[in-house]
Amino acid sequence: MKAARLHTFGRPPVVDDVETPTRPEGSTLVRVGAAAVGHLDLTVASGSFDIRPPLPHIGGTDAAGTVVASDTLPVGQRVIVRGGGIGLTRPGCWAEYVVVRDRHLISEEGALPLPVAATFLVPATTAWVAVHDVAGVLAGERVIVGGAAGAVGRVAAQLAVLAGAEVIGVVGRESSLALVPDGVTAVTADGIPDGLWADAVVDTTGGEPLSRALHATVRGGRAALIGYTRSPRLTLDLPNWLLAEVPLLPVSMIHRAERQRELVPTLIGLLADGSISVPVRTFPLDRTAQACADLAAGRIHGRAAVVPAR
Repeated sequence: MKAARLHTFGRPPVVDDVETPTRPEGSTLVRVGAAAVGHLDLTVASGSFDIRPPLPHIGGTDAAGTVVASDTLPVGQRVIVRGGGIGLTRPGCWAEYVVVRDRHLISEEGALPLPVAATFLVPATTAWVAVHDVAGVLAGERVIVGGAAGAVGRVAAQLAVLAGAEVIGVVGRESSLALVPDGVTAVTADGIPDGLWADAVVDTTGGEPLSRALHATVRGGRAALIGYTRSPRLTLDLPNWLLAEVPLLPVSMIHRAERQRELVPTLIGLLADGSISVPVRTFPLDRTAQACADLAAGRIHGRAAVVPAR
């Protein structure tokens, strides 16, 4: 089979011909229909992460496909692949086939196109947890969503609108204003007004835009911090932050696997009926390196997926 493998940390993946994996008992062989390319994949590939798989390594933590052989699932069953170290400590999904422990598969009945099924889980579940479980957004509140043109931020903004909030979507540049979902007021980071006027922040970017959003949040508000696409650093005016008493609440899905599984039916329903959307740009598997480069350079608006040739 063909697989995109990392041979050197910090270098692009290379598509190689490798043996199709065999499945041990308790695992399922999945034919990959589409595999996500995400920021976690880039972090692993950089070699700067605390998780450093042995090389060469097949990347890709998420995918959607069909069952080829299994002890527990019927052949042809549509499944979503997520968890169990896939793409981190175990061979990942940037391949024509992947072996997955049965407990790390989620059945999906074909309601979504394969590229959407492969890529929605992380942004949609993360956004739901940030908006509802962590920030606790309520109807009638005003919410700033940082990075509202990106994959997670876009879904977070849509979910906050569905919750009945007034949503201000912040983007990094004017060219991204048109990418903010309907029902959201789009502004650049420089357009966040001064003064105390927001009840909550849901941020995916970090850096200076987050500092501005926190400064605009009322005393006792809350800020759910998801990502760092703009910058992994945050500078705070500590005296005024302490005065404002706005808690900084981290959102990490690494330890929320069960919550992810619980949310899947609800989110598939919202995606299938058009209540929320996750735009996906697809690449052939043999252009995985290009997908990684475009994602790293900020040229992907939404999600990216690689699709094996058939």
